[in-house]
Amino acid sequence: MFQFSIKRLLTYTALIAVAIWFVRGAYLGFTQVETGESVASVDWLPKSASNVSYYRSYMNTAYEFDIDEAGFLKWSRWEVAEIAEPVRLRRYLAFSTPPPPEPSNPTNDEMVAFATQYARRAVTISDGLYYGYLQTNGGGVWVGYDRSSGRAYYQSAPR
Repeated sequence: MFQFSIKRLLTYTALIAVAIWFVRGAYLGFTQVETGESVASVDWLPKSASNVSYYRSYMNTAYEFDIDEAGFLKWSRWEVAEIAEPVRLRRYLAFSTPPPPEPSNPTNDEMVAFATQYARRAVTISDGLYYGYLQTNGGGVWVGYDRSSGRAYYQSAPR
């Protein structure tokens, strides 16, 4: 039969409690999702950022906001460069909403509606600034500024 001292039992109990606390924290960190759409401002972006929409989780983070170019450059910690050819960035909608169902045997109008709805999940920037970094594991960070709309876009994944 096992015999444990009170000190050893308390030590094991404390270790188990810490392990449970750690696992619970990790689970919440990996599964918690925060979203917002057309929010006036948020405390994790510059005060000059407005009309913020976002999806934030451990696996994917994407947000967009209105800001002038000088404010964007001050906020950006990445070495953004002028866009030479149009670039496409995923928007927060790509993560916060499920993809639209593809219609079976669609009419032309249904296919146009599907394509339009699907296209809203990304943005194409032709005139502005861009930085993109793809990690070998599929993660990375992508940042863009669209001069025509005065809107900034950010998307990252840690994978």
